[in-house]
Amino acid sequence: MKRAKFFAPLAAAALLASCAGHDSAVKVEVKNNEHAASCATVELSAADILGRLGSSYCVVSDSQGREIPSQITYDSLLVFVAELDSCATEVYTITAADTAGVYPRLVSGRIYPERADDVAWENEEGGFRIYGPATQARGERAFGYDLFFKHRTPEPVLETLYGAQTSSENWAKVDSLRKIDPALAADFERSFTYHLDHGLGMDCYAVGPTAGAGVNIPVVNDSLCFAWCYSTADVLDNGPVRFTVGLTFAPRALGSDSAVVETRLISLDSRSYLNRTRVHYEGLSEPCTIALGFPRRDDSPATLDNSGVIAYADPTQGPDNGKALLGLVLPGGFDRTAEAAGHILGYTELAPADTLDYYWGFAWNRNEPQLEGEAWSETLRHLPPSVSVTVR
Repeated sequence: MKRAKFFAPLAAAALLASCAGHDSAVKVEVKNNEHAASCATVELSAADILGRLGSSYCVVSDSQGREIPSQITYDSLLVFVAELDSCATEVYTITAADTAGVYPRLVSGRIYPERADDVAWENEEGGFRIYGPATQARGERAFGYDLFFKHRTPEPVLETLYGAQTSSENWAKVDSLRKIDPALAADFERSFTYHLDHGLGMDCYAVGPTAGAGVNIPVVNDSLCFAWCYSTADVLDNGPVRFTVGLTFAPRALGSDSAVVETRLISLDSRSYLNRTRVHYEGLSEPCTIALGFPRRDDSPATLDNSGVIAYADPTQGPDNGKALLGLVLPGGFDRTAEAAGHILGYTELAPADTLDYYWGFAWNRNEPQLEGEAWSETLRHLPPSVSVTVR
C-alpha cells in the first residue's frame, strides 16, 4: 500500500513546567470537571517528560502505584487513560524506565488487503472500518464509515472475524457445497460469516452510498458530494492506547475547484466510544460547506442539536441485532441542522486553509442498554470529557 503525507497532528492538551536537571518522577494531576465518572485520555509532550526524567523510556503509575498502559504516539505525545470519579482528582506518577513498557493492545487495527483494502480498527467498545481502493475498483459504492459490533472485551476480535470471512478454504467449501445442495452451502456460510454473531460480534450495519457512521461530506449547490474510497492509507499508531490512521483521497472537483485533495487523520483511544477526526481539503479556493451526520433508516426520533451533537439509534440489519447508538460531536457547534437527502445532518463552513475537527462513533445498546434514548444524547454532550491536567 502506498504511504501518504499528512498535515499537522492533533494538538496536545497540557502545559508543562520547565525544570533544571533531571527529576526522579513527574507527577501529573488530572481533575475531572464532569459531574459523572469519566475516562479521559491524557496527552503530554513526550520530549518534555523524557527530558525531565533524563531517559528514553518511562512508565506511568496510578494513585495506587499500579503501572498502567501508556504510549508514545507518532506525533511525540505520551498518552494514557485516566479513570476518574465524578469531580475527582487523581495523581499519576511517571518514572524513568530502561525499556519501553509492554502492555495488552487495547486498541489496534490495520489495512486488510485480503478484504478489498479495508482499513479496520477497534478498541474495547467496538470496531470501525473504511473501505479502500479495491472496493472502488470493482464499482461498489461504499462511501461512509462502517461499524463492527463486539461484546465488550479488551481482547481484539477483528482478526478472528476477518480471518473466517476471508478464508479461501471456507469459500472453496461454500462453492463445493453449492454444487451439491445450495441449502447446505448457505448453512455453512452462516457458520462463519461476520454478518452474524457467533459470540464475538458482527458486522450488521449498512453503509452503501451514504455517510455511514458519520463521514464528512462537502456540499455543493445543496447536493451532498461524497468522497468515494480512500486512495492511500498509513497506520501511524497501533496501540496499546491509541490507534491512528492517515488517509488521502483522489483529487476531485468541488464547485469551481477542479483538483481538491482530501486528507483525514482518524484516532481512536482506549475506552472511547468516539473517533477523533481531522479533515483538510487541499486545493479549495473559497469556503466550502461541510455536512456531518448519519443516514436515517426509520422514523425513530433523533437528536439534532445546533450546539454540535447528533444522536440517532440505527435499527441495524436483522431483527435481533440490537441498535447502533450513533453519535457525532462537533466542538463549537453547527451553523445549522436539517434532515436532507435521507440523512440527519449538521452543517458547518470550512475556510480553504482550515481543518475540521470532530468526533464520531457509536455504542451498542446490547452492551449499554442504559444509554438508550436521551441518556445517549446527554452522554455525547459531555464527550470528550472535560478534564484539567497539571504537570508538577
